[in-house]
Amino acid sequence: MKKSLLLFATLILSSIFANHTFASDVYAEYKMTGMGNKPIVSKMYIKNGDVRTEVNMDIAGTKMNTITLMLKSKPNVVLVFNSLNKTYTETKSTSATTAKNPEIKVMGNEKVGNYNCTRVKMTAEGKTWDIWYAKDLPATNLPITGNDAIVNQKIMAQLKSKGITGMPAKIVLYKPNTTTIMMTMLLTKYEQKPLASSLFAIPAGYSKNSMTMDVDKMKNMTAQERKEMIMKMMKAQTKQ
Repeated sequence: MKKSLLLFATLILSSIFANHTFASDVYAEYKMTGMGNKPIVSKMYIKNGDVRTEVNMDIAGTKMNTITLMLKSKPNVVLVFNSLNKTYTETKSTSATTAKNPEIKVMGNEKVGNYNCTRVKMTAEGKTWDIWYAKDLPATNLPITGNDAIVNQKIMAQLKSKGITGMPAKIVLYKPNTTTIMMTMLLTKYEQKPLASSLFAIPAGYSKNSMTMDVDKMKNMTAQERKEMIMKMMKAQTKQ
């Protein structure tokens, strides 16, 4: 469960910034709670519409470093890297023609730390999450269900029509069809600084894993089938 939730959180965070070009390179950190006893820090690097995330966590006593890339040149694809055996897995979404408009509700203005934010509730395909957009930070692409660029564009258009801009300062994910908080992500660091282009390239010596995760197929699976698919992918990545 912890692994699958981390993967979902990584997809959400990556899709927030993918394909958006900032005036300058951006480095950000989010603290994630709800996936264990200790908070997990997600480091994000954003350059010319490309996004790299790094997450370090401890699973059953084994330290794992998960790196993902979302590249402007590869829409609807997230590359998930495994540093243990130098492989990477592709997570794909291709449901552009069947993407549904998410329901968006503006909840009002709230303060998150030092940021003045607009709180928005989003619902799509049984999933619900709240996002606090910091008005003082540059606007970005928006979170979606998975990594579907078409859904992303629809959310962008809806928020723009409501006058909402800015970067997410806080994200809360809820258990499906409940108000129970599953995970919280809080922006703890934001810097504009030059980033090396090598951060957004497949590292030398890495090979593609034979297993590919298809987000569209997962939507039609039962909860148990989705869990088994994710665990199978994780198990495959740990093999030498």
